[in-house]
Amino acid sequence: MKLLSSLAKRIVYEVRDIVNEEVIVVNDQGTIMAASDTTRVGQYHEGALLALQKNDIIKISSSDVASFNGVKAGLNLPIKFTGQPIGVIGLTGDPKNIGPFGELTQRMTELIIQEAYSSERLASKNRGLETFVYEWAHKQIVDRDMYERGEILGIQMDVSRICVLIDIDMSESSSREVRFVEYDVYDELHELLVVAEQDFLIRWGQGRFVLLKQAALPTEREAVRDQLVHCQRTLKKRQNVNVYIAAGSTVQQAAEMSLSYKNAKKALRVAKHHKTTVFYDDLTLDVALAEISDDTRQLFIDRVLGPLKYEPDLLWTLRKYMECELSLKETAKHLHIHINTLHYRLQRIAELTGKRLKDGEQLTKFYIALLFWYEFN
Repeated sequence: MKLLSSLAKRIVYEVRDIVNEEVIVVNDQGTIMAASDTTRVGQYHEGALLALQKNDIIKISSSDVASFNGVKAGLNLPIKFTGQPIGVIGLTGDPKNIGPFGELTQRMTELIIQEAYSSERLASKNRGLETFVYEWAHKQIVDRDMYERGEILGIQMDVSRICVLIDIDMSESSSREVRFVEYDVYDELHELLVVAEQDFLIRWGQGRFVLLKQAALPTEREAVRDQLVHCQRTLKKRQNVNVYIAAGSTVQQAAEMSLSYKNAKKALRVAKHHKTTVFYDDLTLDVALAEISDDTRQLFIDRVLGPLKYEPDLLWTLRKYMECELSLKETAKHLHIHINTLHYRLQRIAELTGKRLKDGEQLTKFYIALLFWYEFN
């Protein structure tokens, strides 16, 4: 492993928190990569190179300084990774006074490097997994090469799965808050949903995640439903964010994953409208409507609602009238208005649209147009 400049700077920053001395980090060529005194960066340090060559601590006293190039009095301690020296951590000062800090500093530095290495390995694996799943979700033909790549990443390709899309509404969060909320949400999702060996959670862009959920038996599919509903409620409570969750169809073969993903996207549109967890297999009318393009939806809204688009109170009244199954009493109750006011509003809707509210076909058109309208607005 090679010491990178960013890691060297991090080491200096963290060591300075516990040692009130000048700190340097030197690479395996004897060049100072990072220092609390930034003017020393890039300079040659003979004492550090000697510590590397001998794989031992080199103490330099004030009287020794003239014998070495680019040094100050202090300690030079080899940094080891997997038993091999890869650099040096240096502390400036009288070796007798700073000696007690030497081993602590050396051990702390090696732990920082080990943590950075482990984090990078995990990040690299996650990037590989994200790339693979993205390709898998968009591919209708899964060849032998994809099978092998999946197996290398630990994915059993022919396990029955459901593709789940999770969308976090962070429209009210600042750009700085978004980053931290995403980290927290990812950890929460992982804790709540990744419960089986073949469950995989993938970041899918800002505020969006993909969950490949193992679900072969009907009992497993019901368990998935319970987990998703519980997850949505829990995240709302813990993180105070709206979460939209949509599950695609259950697929048995690797080549069908793109279908589950495609269906999850359709279900997500419905989930955002109803603000609940939606399973594609539960949808009927919504599935058919999901196939309609946005342009066609807008044209339908214009033709059916017409001037109502500019009358929010009337639109809301019509929506509640539909939701209350055309009951005047229940609609007036939900809207907190007198029933005579409701009669007036319904009459006004009929006048503006030229459509009768007692006609079954017209009511169906109103219902669909309202679905489209509230998806856009």
